[in-house]
Parts: sequence; structure tokens; C-alpha cells
Amino acid sequence: MKRLLALAALAALAATGTACDLSPPAATTAGATVSRSQLMAQLQAVAGNNPYVQCTLAAQGVNLPQSVAGAGTDTVSAGFAAYQLSTLVLERLVDADLARRGRSVSAADVAAARVDLAAQVSSAEQSGSCPLTLTGAQVIDRLPGVFRQEQTGFFAAQERLAEVVGRLDVSAAALRAYYDSHPTQFEQLCLSDIAVQSKAQAQQIHDAIASGSAAFATEAQQSSVDQQTAAQGGKLGCVARSQIANQVILGVLAPLHAGQITQPFQEPSGSGANVWLILRLDGTQSVPFSVAQSQIRQQLLSSRSAVVSAEFGRITRDAKVTVDPRFGSWSPTAGIRPPKPPPAPYLLSRTANQSTG
Repeated sequence: MKRLLALAALAALAATGTACDLSPPAATTAGATVSRSQLMAQLQAVAGNNPYVQCTLAAQGVNLPQSVAGAGTDTVSAGFAAYQLSTLVLERLVDADLARRGRSVSAADVAAARVDLAAQVSSAEQSGSCPLTLTGAQVIDRLPGVFRQEQTGFFAAQERLAEVVGRLDVSAAALRAYYDSHPTQFEQLCLSDIAVQSKAQAQQIHDAIASGSAAFATEAQQSSVDQQTAAQGGKLGCVARSQIANQVILGVLAPLHAGQITQPFQEPSGSGANVWLILRLDGTQSVPFSVAQSQIRQQLLSSRSAVVSAEFGRITRDAKVTVDPRFGSWSPTAGIRPPKPPPAPYLLSRTANQSTG
């Protein structure tokens, strides 16, 4: 589920209080406090441009502030600190809203949110927005502990709010019922391809295969310019039908039965040159429910994004937030605004500092 926050630019960090934390508050709202130590723990966890943190945030569509790093080693900018504090405040506002409705986040909700978040990270990696080659679960495992705990906790709170205000049933039984009633949505197509650079060659290969005088695998090995599949006889593997975005490909595959091939069709390649493709439908199989379950949850929760965004707007608009001025000030539309730096005349220059010995 992409971020449902009305304040879409805020990060996905949060912190839970500890009973013995006596540090002064950085912000107070909804009868809860964000202590300075809680804020510092989050900032220390993500300082240093941790790639797993960056990937996790990117997977949720979060845009980090332009300046993250501070002037010193392993420090963050005032803008990033305000960005983090905004999310800690939002977590408390969401918790308070759920409590007002007589709801809360359970351990099962957090476990489901962790799976959902890992699935989002995997999707982000496949789309290229995360330059990592790990599984989503491996990325989550490598997050700093305090960040991972609060990331999944706040994500679970957002999903829980979406479930409540969207009046959704995302129980295992409801997800299974959706899976059983939408079989084509979870169908995988197993495909092979032959790619050549002229229509005439593609048609010749097609006709030879169709007449039985040539084998698809042999033609793929000898003629295909798709270097990733040629050595395997053209085998592409299996992909969920819902993940095939190219309507041309979906169209030529629609009438096929297992073992049949398409007529040659043209598709631009990534290099800008044109290639002619022949696809074979090797068969179909269903995505297991254990794999599809998180996808269904995300799809159902995202379908209520408008009503949840409206609820976040109401929450932040009505919130009464007190912020320690050293960390900034509260805005219902922008979250925590970083403090303004002192005027230049009040800043001690490096030259003056050195001259005083």
C-alpha cells in the first residue's frame, strides 16, 4: 500500500515511548509525547545514508528532503530532523484516532505489515527505483533495529486505519474468498520467445514452426537475438498476467492455448531498434494463495486511499501540537517546519573563531 498520508512528503519513521524516558519533549500531541531521546534514536539509526533505509522509503513513494546529511560526520540536516519529527507526531495522532474508535494495532497487524512492506520493497527493486538485488524480506532484515520496529509499527497503524475507516475485511478468510473469486487475476503465463530483426525472417520462422518442419527451441537457439533466452530455447519463465503491462502482448496471447504460438508482431526494443517477436504459450499456472495474500491485502487497502487521505487531513487539521522551538514549529499542512537559522551577523565565522585561538 503506497503512503496514505495526506502529508505525502513525510517519512515513514515512528517511535514508541518507554516508561522510563525522562528526556524533555521534542513535541507533544494527543496526550502523548515525542521525547528528545526518541527523536535522537531515530536520527542516529538513519544517519549515514543507509541504503536499506533509502530503499524502504522509496518503496512507499516517500521523497526525502533535498539535504539529508548535516555538516558534520554522521549528522543530519535540520530539515531532515524536522521531517523525522513530523512522522513521530503523526504516529501519535494515528494511534489516538484509532483509540477514539476503540481500535488498536495488534501483534498480528504488525506481522502482516512487515510482510506487506517487504512485498513493496521487492516491487520497487523490480521497477528499478531501489538499486538493490536482495529480496524485500532481506532488506527489511538489514534495517537498523529501531527503524525496522517503528517502520513496521507505523505501517501497521496506517493499514489498520485504512481497514477501519474504509470498512474493510482483510481477515484471512476474506482474502481467501477474494482469491477464489478472481482466478484470472492470479494466473501466471509461462512463455517462450524468439526475437529477430526483420518481419520476413520472423514470418519464415513462424511458418516453419507451425508446419512442424522446425522446433521452436531450435529456432530460438539459432536465430533469436534475445541473448537472455536463446540458450534456453527461448524460455522466458512464468509471469503473472496482471504484471504484463504491454497491451500488445496481452492481445496476441489472449486467443492462445498451451503450445500455440503467436503471429509475428513488432515491438520497440529498449535500444530504440525494432524487433519482431514470436511468443509461445507454454502453459498457465496459478499464483499460490500464500504468495498472493499480501498482494490482495494491499489492493483492498489501497482501494480506500481517498477516504483514508481525507481522514489524515482531518486528523492533522484538528491536531494541537506543541513543538520545542529548537526543532521547529507545527503546520497542519506541512508537518514540522525546521527552525530558521540565526541571522548571519550572529554567526561566528570560522576565520574569527580561529583568530581567537
